[in-house]
Amino acid sequence: MSTKPVFSHLSCEQLFNEKDNWTLVDIRDPQSYAMSHVEGAIALNNENIGDFINETLPTQPVAVMCYHGHSSQQAAEYIASQGVETVASVDGGFEYWRQHFPVTGAQ
Repeated sequence: MSTKPVFSHLSCEQLFNEKDNWTLVDIRDPQSYAMSHVEGAIALNNENIGDFINETLPTQPVAVMCYHGHSSQQAAEYIASQGVETVASVDGGFEYWRQHFPVTGAQ
C-alpha cells in the first residue's frame, strides 16, 4: 500500500507573515496571473513545472496558490511527490488573498 505525498495547509495570513520563507507558485491560468497576482509569485503551469521541479532545491518550502484553494491541493501533492520536502496549499487561494492583502497588476 503506497502513501500519498504529504503537504500541509497554509492560511493567507500565515503566508503573508512568512512570505520570505516560501517560494510561492500561482497555478491559475496565464490570463488571470497577468491581470493580477501576489508580488513575487511564480506562474506555474504544465509547460514549466518540470523546469521548476528541477531548479527547486528539495529543502526550499513551496506554497501553491490557485483561485480558491482547491486545485492547489492536487498541485501541492504532485510537487511533494517530486521530492520537495515542504509543500503547502494556500487555503482560500488568490480570491481570499486579493480581498485582504496587496496584489500586483490591474485589479
